[in-house]
Amino acid sequence: MAAMAVTAALTGCAGGGDKGAAAGEGAPASAAAAGKTVKPELTVGAVRSDFREAVSAAGTGRLQFVDMGDSVHPCRVYGMSQAEDSLEPKAVEPIRNTLKEQGWQETGELPVEEPDAFGWVLKKNQWELYLAAGETPEGSWIIFDANGKACGVPLPSRPAASETAPPERPTPPALR
Repeated sequence: MAAMAVTAALTGCAGGGDKGAAAGEGAPASAAAAGKTVKPELTVGAVRSDFREAVSAAGTGRLQFVDMGDSVHPCRVYGMSQAEDSLEPKAVEPIRNTLKEQGWQETGELPVEEPDAFGWVLKKNQWELYLAAGETPEGSWIIFDANGKACGVPLPSRPAASETAPPERPTPPALR
């Protein structure tokens, strides 16, 4: 699908936020026990809710979330919305403004290779969002690609060295 061409520059991980427990967030126990001031984790559901609200405020079209399967990082949210009209950066302002009201902080522009595409990088808690928009043969698309370092679920850990190292070579018996 050519809409994926718009997303070639997208991969993400974001941070910052203060929606609170009502949005499905919870503070990590280890940070709370250590007495550190840590913003609550932002759940996948809360990130999706932020995106739904932003698309609704902009009236750009139906937001679809892509199921990336079990092989992808558990703190990843990928969504896209097809716009009816050709997109310009000004048309995406309502989405950006709504995300900023929700605590997402814009940290810069997203470098994109396509001439008709543009985008921004936003952060909230331990999440980073790549927000991009552009034209494809299938129409105009707005892409949300966010990754988090904490989302209320255990993250995959690295396997122990003993699980990844090759078995030891057998030692030949001593010759007499």
